[in-house]
Amino acid sequence: MKSKDIALISLVVLSLGFFFFVLIDKYPKNVLLLGGLDNRSGDLDINEQKNLLLKGLKDKNVKAFRYNDLSGLSEEIKNSKKPVYVVLFSAGGKKALEVAELFRFKGFDLKNIFIVQPYGKSNTTSNSIREAVKLGVPKKNILVGSSASTGVGIVNNPTTTPKCSPSHWCSLTQVGEFIK
Repeated sequence: MKSKDIALISLVVLSLGFFFFVLIDKYPKNVLLLGGLDNRSGDLDINEQKNLLLKGLKDKNVKAFRYNDLSGLSEEIKNSKKPVYVVLFSAGGKKALEVAELFRFKGFDLKNIFIVQPYGKSNTTSNSIREAVKLGVPKKNILVGSSASTGVGIVNNPTTTPKCSPSHWCSLTQVGEFIK
């Protein structure tokens, strides 16, 4: 085999390797969930919430944190060497600003944060989400239901989740379908 042929084959192999490396690493592989309330009658526990999210995802790893475990979620983000997706569900939406600030600090893309049916009747939650949007979280990444209790009115032009069952909880599966 001539040295020209060897050089050409080597170039093709390197190009294909680089292409697949870029293609494979284009989207994060890990999803972190800060869940909704799980301490009332009728609430789903964090593992049930995680399983609903997994139903909508394809080929992703999910690590779930209870709504009151911002420190666990924050440590996971801080320790991540690669970008991640974060889903803030219901009560978890209260922590939108802290998560957006941490993403900026890490240099992660804010479009990888999804806020799903947050409790919009809370001024604390609504303000946190509005500030996260000011930092760069896309409004389309805020998925709302049909009332203030599920995020309506926090921002203009959010994404509306279709009616599904069990209402509110099924939006976790729906957001999984938005994540690439």
